[in-house]
Amino acid sequence: MIVACFGPISLIVYQPLNDQTNTQGGMGESLSISFANWTTYLQRTRRNGVDENISFKPVKTKRAFEEVCDQIRVAIQEGRLEAGDKLPAERQLAEALDVSRATVREAFRTLEIAGVLSLRKGVNGGAVVMQGDVRPITQTISDLLSLGGLSLSDYMEARVCLQREVIKLACARGEEADFQALETNIDETEKLTTAAQVEDRTALTIEFYHLLAAATKNQAMSILMAAVTEPLGYYIKQIGVDRSWNVAESRRRFVAHLRARNAPEAEKEMMSHMERLHGYMLQRAAAAADRRS
Repeated sequence: MIVACFGPISLIVYQPLNDQTNTQGGMGESLSISFANWTTYLQRTRRNGVDENISFKPVKTKRAFEEVCDQIRVAIQEGRLEAGDKLPAERQLAEALDVSRATVREAFRTLEIAGVLSLRKGVNGGAVVMQGDVRPITQTISDLLSLGGLSLSDYMEARVCLQREVIKLACARGEEADFQALETNIDETEKLTTAAQVEDRTALTIEFYHLLAAATKNQAMSILMAAVTEPLGYYIKQIGVDRSWNVAESRRRFVAHLRARNAPEAEKEMMSHMERLHGYMLQRAAAAADRRS
């Protein structure tokens, strides 16, 4: 904090407190500067990134429900609440936090949307801490794509980058059970050939990538893969699919490369498929935009 006093033409400067500051005086180190040296001092402080003319706005306190959310999150982070634990009833929590039941209810709903809590109905219902839910992340990406906050090309580029790493890990860590699960998925996908089965076929496509991510044995990769794969469902519903592609044949070759621990060939096969898919998506999205304009 800087305090100026121009009675005797002098300036008292109190330096901000930090971990190394001697705080015994309560106000930090003080410095007396003559008015004649004021310009020099101001230039020096501005060179150091300090602007004496900065205006600050009053600090606004958080809304009550946000504070309730924070306290619940902290309890989870500190291990006082774990997945599966049931929180106190609205009335009890409202009394403990000295807030209204409406405030607690709003906090619960906010944390439910965030995937932190599950709100269950009935006699044994209530707010229960969830294991974790990737849906809020997925929904955010889908919303960004829909609203134009994230371009389709950027989204697809990020998906390709993540896919490359997933393939490398799956090749190194995947087990026979993982490869068999992928082959079962391909078999089920092949059976869905009619236009009426597009939605089910899309669900199996998304599941294929989930199974591939699971083969990495890395939970973070599984979460990230789910986040960038789920929005595909939205786009496929909007632009449709090219049913002339023999996706199953390509995926069988891909799984064969995984089983052989041949990461370069597995990546090559997958990138060829993704390049074609992404090109199709961009083409159809552009055509749809032209029709709207």
